[in-house]
Amino acid sequence: MRVLITNDDGYRAPGLRALAETVRVLGWDATVVAPSEQMSGASQSRRSGVPAEWAWTEPIAGIPAIHVRSTPAGCVVFALTSGVLPPPDLCLSGVNAGENLGGSLMVSGTYGAVLEAACRGVPGIAVSREFGGPWSEPGTWDWSWVSEAAARTLPPLLAAPSGWFTANVNLSGTDRGTDPAYTRVSRALYYTDTYDAALGRISTVIGYRPEELSPDDDIYAFGEQKRSSITLFPRAHAT
Repeated sequence: MRVLITNDDGYRAPGLRALAETVRVLGWDATVVAPSEQMSGASQSRRSGVPAEWAWTEPIAGIPAIHVRSTPAGCVVFALTSGVLPPPDLCLSGVNAGENLGGSLMVSGTYGAVLEAACRGVPGIAVSREFGGPWSEPGTWDWSWVSEAAARTLPPLLAAPSGWFTANVNLSGTDRGTDPAYTRVSRALYYTDTYDAALGRISTVIGYRPEELSPDDDIYAFGEQKRSSITLFPRAHAT
């Protein structure tokens, strides 16, 4: 199987390395095509007519790597249309530094990348992990468990005969992929954005109201049960 690996945290991110290590352990043929810089919250955005410079960089966990000065979805467009790479069978995006859950999922650049791939006929899986420290310092978090947890989660998911085309995976540091829950996207907000007049910018906080959740919600499984959450979407959703 040929795999395209991307993310929204940039090609230097520890989560991208963790995902590349996972793919290497699983023995899949892969190439990394990731943003040159941090692109969290980019969703499926990409702009026509804007330069998207690219360059090969040092292999990541032994996997050939390209960085593109564009969004995650823009990286997928490059990978699938530039002719630089052969067509992939699967797009893997992540591992995001922080969970992507609930009504704000579509803001995620991690998930936006797999949506872009799906629109072009390539199935995809977005992988995120729970917050492990200061928001702005993911390099200080404990990433030692993430690659193994992803390697435990991905093969059964790919073998699931459920007709899914995109998937959103959130790895809990508690069960580390040993007891995942298959969920739906909660209608509740997991992240709440507000305009902070004092700072002159939009600020984000994590918070939800348990009474607004359903037992099959991704937020309920992840936040209340401390389980990894897997949400599957059919192709009709992706396109």
